Amino acid sequence: MEYFVYDIVRGFWTQITNLFFRKIDQGNAHSIPREGPVIFVVAPHNNQFVDPLILLKHSPRRVYFLIAASSMKKRIVGFYARILRAIPVERAMDNKVKGIGRIKLETRYEDPRKLTGIGTKFTQEFVVGDRISIEAGKFQTKVEEILSDTELLVSNEIKSLEVLEPLTSENGAKYDKVPPMDQHEMYKAVYERLNNGECIGIFPEGGSHDQSKLLPLKIGVCLMALGATVLNPDLKINIVPAGLNYFHPSKFRSRAVIEFGNPITVDPELVEMFKKGGEDKRKAAGTLLDIISEALKQVTLNTPDYETLKLIHTCRRLYNPGNHSISMRNQVELSRRFVKGYMQLKDNKEVASIIIKVHEYKKKLEYYGIRDHQVEKLHIHRFDALGLFLWRFLFLLVFGIAALPGALLNTPVFLVTRVVSRIKAKAALAASTVKLQATDVIATWKILVALVFVPTLYSFYSVIFAILSRKYSYYSILTNAPQTHFLLLFLEGIIITSFISYAALSFGEHAVDILKSLRPLYAVIINSDEASKELITERAELSKNITDLVNELGPQIYPNMLDGETELKNVLGKKKSVESGLRNRFETKEEKEGYELPSGRFAIPSITPGFVRKLSSVSSFDFLGTGTDQRRKRRKSRKGLKKLTSLGSATGKKIANVTSTGTEWLTWIFQRLNVFSFDLPGTNETGISSLSDVEYLESEVFLSGSPSYRNNSPGHEDEEDDDYYSESSTGGSSISHSRNSSFENLNNARNTNTFSGLSPLTPNEQTQKKKQ
Repeated sequence: MEYFVYDIVRGFWTQITNLFFRKIDQGNAHSIPREGPVIFVVAPHNNQFVDPLILLKHSPRRVYFLIAASSMKKRIVGFYARILRAIPVERAMDNKVKGIGRIKLETRYEDPRKLTGIGTKFTQEFVVGDRISIEAGKFQTKVEEILSDTELLVSNEIKSLEVLEPLTSENGAKYDKVPPMDQHEMYKAVYERLNNGECIGIFPEGGSHDQSKLLPLKIGVCLMALGATVLNPDLKINIVPAGLNYFHPSKFRSRAVIEFGNPITVDPELVEMFKKGGEDKRKAAGTLLDIISEALKQVTLNTPDYETLKLIHTCRRLYNPGNHSISMRNQVELSRRFVKGYMQLKDNKEVASIIIKVHEYKKKLEYYGIRDHQVEKLHIHRFDALGLFLWRFLFLLVFGIAALPGALLNTPVFLVTRVVSRIKAKAALAASTVKLQATDVIATWKILVALVFVPTLYSFYSVIFAILSRKYSYYSILTNAPQTHFLLLFLEGIIITSFISYAALSFGEHAVDILKSLRPLYAVIINSDEASKELITERAELSKNITDLVNELGPQIYPNMLDGETELKNVLGKKKSVESGLRNRFETKEEKEGYELPSGRFAIPSITPGFVRKLSSVSSFDFLGTGTDQRRKRRKSRKGLKKLTSLGSATGKKIANVTSTGTEWLTWIFQRLNVFSFDLPGTNETGISSLSDVEYLESEVFLSGSPSYRNNSPGHEDEEDDDYYSESSTGGSSISHSRNSSFENLNNARNTNTFSGLSPLTPNEQTQKKKQ
């Protein structure tokens, strides 16, 4: 029964996670053992209670997390943690007691372990074995001997300058008493779960933080793995590292990637050392901790600061060895490789010179108000940019109006969650010594507040709706609203409010994508053509310099880098030949001799039943270039590539082959009204979108050799945007979704005469119709 309840609650939080994040990619989940005890070590802990939710969503097995005992006392968190069978951990920092008076280090050179108190009562506060925390946890050590109320000896010498400064000052430093923690119950629960072949989830950094690098790992995970193996020698424990990479952890509808590393088995030699105790025990635990730390570094991004992280992202986008797009997971992997190369080669003169040029390039982008991925689309003519700007602005109004009712209904939610999360962030920052801005708690509090406030607000709206419906029956879709039971009207209000909110989320998301795509168009309109060309040229030169430098220095770090790149290019060459063969199947002899499709500077879509049907999805419009991979895949799996059927006119002549919708007469009418049928820029001569994605290659070739991928795809936003890897089109011309088309569709495409979403007439059919 407890597993059934666990699965229900897990499914609930999975849906909450899907709602908060726009997309979460996962990699290497197949490496997770399907049976036997597993310890998941997850890092970095950058998103407090949201981090375990992402692991719950993507782990094929049930995971039971270790959670701070203080969090178990919180009403909502504790309720769900108990249902998910979390294991409470007593933390010393949650039980510390503020010290009386202040302490100084007066004998720094004569006796560096002796602390002197000012107004202290050490004999009443401490007992031997307690720990003393100095300056809010910046340094902790064990109390070795209590000499008097004003003097005591600690076990370790204080060497940190950050702690020595207040200790040697006139006023002294603040301190706290940290009583020893009894963790026997926690270890007992962990050993029991592992002996039962279950999975444990732990964040070895301890508390959550918002730094761009991993914090020092705690030794607890090693004690659990080695201790359980000592008690049960037949136990085969696997330690699976899991790296979390957020693009904007605190923002609603952002993106994330979770990457699982290869399982780590516990070495029997370390177990034997652990059994001996003493120094051997500490050495065994330390060795295993080093192994876990290195494994986590392979699945996470670690930079000294956020400025370095931004620099790495920019260089990764400018690196251009290929000509195709990659998934978010492989973008993270490529950034990881850039971090490793940068940290090893940052003192190289050529690298330093490139870094200076990158910073200058970023300053220019800030001046023009555009992003790096938008630069390639500045080549569009001003007239084209103006037309496309107005065209997209029209649809921005349409989607904005559609999202407006839901946005107004949910405005109180946005305001309350924003205010409460910021207040909680300030409190967390004041109580922590490792947080920079405490952004790691914002997403958690947004979700917790919304979890309570949204049902309350919607219930209030529904009550108002029910009252108005009974008074004015035209508010309700039910007949005889005044005689309808109040509860039915209330439920109707809940359904309507939820539907309006869902519509606002869908349309609003697309509206934001379109809004982002207007920035480069506006830049083209107001700036001179020379300035645009100069920026495009500068980017191309910088991209070439970075690519050449990586190809020159990269093999020093990744010896098989060039081999992997050659392998990828060979496979891409084969794919292109298949694609060319497919394209040739749609070219007739007449077309090759003289037929040319009409073209235009910017596209107005064909008025077809498909056009009307696709109004529900922005991603279907090639000229908008918005939408997500998941939406396109769902649309393909739902509709597929339908066969064409023939419609006969009254005279018995064949009119055209069109996609069957079940309403032939409506299709015929739309076909007659199809006067704005122009080719979209970026499409092939035959009107078929190019199939340039090679999804099945991305993980295989990338991980075996060089990260040889094109990273400056116009569909990818940079790290400074709300969602840096948004699929919105931001260029000046229409972008087809070819980069998201699966290579597997080639086989399906051979059996059809046209693609869904383009003109219902193929080029051959248009030629025949002209002759008729």
